[in-house]
Amino acid sequence: MSAIDNVSRRGFLKGLATAGALVLGAYYAPQILRRHESDHVRTDADSATLHPNLFVGLETDGTVWIVAHRSEMGTVIRTSLPLVVADELDADWKRVKLDQAIGDSRYGDQNTDGSHSMRSFFDVVRLAGATARLMLIQAAAQRWGVPVSECQTDLHAVVHSPSGRHLGYGELATAASRLPVPKKNEVQLKSKSAWRYIGKGMTSYDLTDLVTGKAVYGMDAHLDGMLFASIEHPPVLGGKLKGIDNAEALKVPGVSQTIVIDPFKPPPAFQPLGGVAVLADSTWAAFQGRKKLKLEWDNGPNETYDSDQYKKDLQETARKPAKVIRSQGNVDQAFTSTAHTLEADYYVPLLAHASMEPLVALAEFKDGKVHTWAPTQNPQAVQAIVSSELGMRREDIHEGRTGFQWQAGGMAATLSVSSDNVHIRRQRGVRRSRPPTARLDRSAV
Repeated sequence: MSAIDNVSRRGFLKGLATAGALVLGAYYAPQILRRHESDHVRTDADSATLHPNLFVGLETDGTVWIVAHRSEMGTVIRTSLPLVVADELDADWKRVKLDQAIGDSRYGDQNTDGSHSMRSFFDVVRLAGATARLMLIQAAAQRWGVPVSECQTDLHAVVHSPSGRHLGYGELATAASRLPVPKKNEVQLKSKSAWRYIGKGMTSYDLTDLVTGKAVYGMDAHLDGMLFASIEHPPVLGGKLKGIDNAEALKVPGVSQTIVIDPFKPPPAFQPLGGVAVLADSTWAAFQGRKKLKLEWDNGPNETYDSDQYKKDLQETARKPAKVIRSQGNVDQAFTSTAHTLEADYYVPLLAHASMEPLVALAEFKDGKVHTWAPTQNPQAVQAIVSSELGMRREDIHEGRTGFQWQAGGMAATLSVSSDNVHIRRQRGVRRSRPPTARLDRSAV
C-alpha cells in the first residue's frame, strides 16, 4: 500500500508557498467559566455589572454586551457566534451590543482561518450564554424565595410560572453578579427545539452600517498627525536593494523621508519583504514620491521562473511516498482486484491569493506600549510579529482589529505589511511622535 499524507487545502498550500508563509496553529478554546480581568484592556463586557465570562456582560439597564472574538471577513461570523450566545442567554437581540475583541490570548485561538469558527466555538459560546442565564435565574429565585426549578427565562426576563411574576434582566444584574459562577456540570443548555435564533436566518448585526457606508475598515483607522507610508518592495521575492536615488522623491510636496527596509532572512514567513518606504503627509504624496524613486535591484535566484518546470516538480512531489496519517482498508488490494480503474490528474495554475481590501497597518508608540490597528485574520500573530520586530514584550503590544477585515486570502500579506510598518517605526525611532500608517496600493499587493 502506498503511503498517503492526507492534508488540508491550507496545509497543502503551505508546502507550495514560500516556506513558513502559512502557519496553522492548533485550535483551542479558552477557559470561559470564570471572570476575566485583562491587565491592559477591558472590553465593555468585562466592565459590565454582570460579567461571568469572557463573552457576556449585562448592564443594569438591560443592555447585553457580547464579545465577538473572531474576524469578520464576509462570512457574518461576527454576528453568528454572538447570536448563539444570545440564544442560550434568552436575550432580546434588539438589546444586544457587540464588542469586537482585540488580539488577546485569553480568547484562545483567534486565527479566523480554515472555516472552523462555528465548529470550534459553538459549544463554548453556548455555555457562556447559558451560564449567565442560570445566574439570572438563581438571582430571581433568591429574590422571590422560591426554588430555582420553578423559574425559567422568557425573552430578556426571568419568569416564576406558578405566580406569574417576572423580572427583567437589568433588574437582576447586580444580584446575579454577587453569585458564584456555576460549574460546567451545573449548566443546562437549551434543547434544539427551544432555540430562538440559531438556524433562523437572522440578519447581519452590521448590515445597516455596511450598506450606508458607516462600517469601519482597515483604511479608516486614523490618528491625529500620523504619517503615510508607501512601500516599494523588490520586484522579485528575495530581491535586495543595490542602489537608491531618492532625490526626486524628496522633492514631492508632502514627502518628508525615505527609509530602507532590510530584506528578510529566509524563510520569509511574515517578515518585512524589504524595499524602500516613502513617508509623507498624505497617501497621495507618499504614492507620488514612491513613483519618483530610482532603485537598482539584485533580484537573486528567483529572477527567472519556469512554469512548466514548476508544474513538473509539483507532479513529481505529489507522487512521492508520504507520511501515513490514516490507514483504512486495503487500497492496493482494491486496485488490483477490480476490473475497472479510473485515474486522473488535476492541476490549476498559480492564482492570486490577494485580499479584497488594499493592505494597511497603523502603529503608535505611547506610554511604553505599541498600539497597532490592522484588518487581520490573526491578531495574535500581529502581536507576535510586532514584538519580535521591536524587541518588546508581547503583552506590551496591543493589537486592535478594525471592525471589518475584508482580507479573505490576505492573512500572510496583512501580517507582512504590519511587519513593514513597525520596521518603519523602528527605523524612525520608536518613540518619535508621529505614528506611521503603511498603505499598499493594489500593484504592491
